[in-house]
Amino acid sequence: MQSFNPARIILKRKSLNKTQQDLARETGLSNAAIYYIEKGKRTPKAGTLGRIASALECNVDYFYEEKPGNNANTGQLV
Repeated sequence: MQSFNPARIILKRKSLNKTQQDLARETGLSNAAIYYIEKGKRTPKAGTLGRIASALECNVDYFYEEKPGNNANTGQLV
């Protein structure tokens, strides 16, 4: 199971020395939208996340992380 991790947007944005305003301008989103996405108060739709990934020069998958789930593959050796 994968979960959207908004902190990864912040990490990637800062690694590229971009501000929230830079990201907003490059994606066509408002400054407020970037703020709310980064704070985890809004989850971006696929198209929006694609624009963010493009502006941050990464793949959309970068913004997701594996969460422990209820599946058969738990990573334990048997």
